[in-house]
Amino acid sequence: MTFDSNILLIERLLYDEFGDLNWWPANTSDEVVIGAILTQNTSWGNVEKAISNLREENLLDLKSISESSRENILRLIRPSGFYNQKADRLLVISTKIISEFGSLDKLSKRGMEFCIKYLSDLKGVGKETLDSILLYAMDMPRFVVDKYTIRYFLRIGLLNSERESRKFEKIPEILDYNVPRLKNLHAMIVEISKKNCKSKPFCESCIMRNICKYYKERILP
Repeated sequence: MTFDSNILLIERLLYDEFGDLNWWPANTSDEVVIGAILTQNTSWGNVEKAISNLREENLLDLKSISESSRENILRLIRPSGFYNQKADRLLVISTKIISEFGSLDKLSKRGMEFCIKYLSDLKGVGKETLDSILLYAMDMPRFVVDKYTIRYFLRIGLLNSERESRKFEKIPEILDYNVPRLKNLHAMIVEISKKNCKSKPFCESCIMRNICKYYKERILP
């Protein structure tokens, strides 16, 4: 099977198991951006605590963040860890976007190529954060490459090493640049990675074991 056909098979099998997960868990695009910064180097459970604190203070949009004090943000996002660094990043990103464009929506209207260059130049926006913002906040056809997707595709046998992760760049084309499908594929991979394909995998109950290289080579023998 080709890489393209394997991606479509994986999408179908995962969808049969999980359906539409309606992920990223956020009410607004601004909240996605804030969550994408807060989730760096921590679990989503910790992010949820920080998000809840920000929501109670009406600070879940870029404009409000840009107008808040560093001390206030530090206090509210403490549960997310690395809060000094994240507070600085939130302030820089929100202030720059609001001062130069007025809103995330107006930035989005400049197009994907412009947004890639613009966001990549902001301190604290690495590739995973960039892809998350483009896909989940701006509804642009990108595929999020994170530790879950890399580990999952290595084990299932679509990658031989992390150096081959450029293959992920073809996934938007394979899924017809369909943003909801791209969102859900990533969400389903995260879900099965939390359920089965963990650091220490639970292969016997995994729905993907019949097509998984790791299972066939490491577990079955």
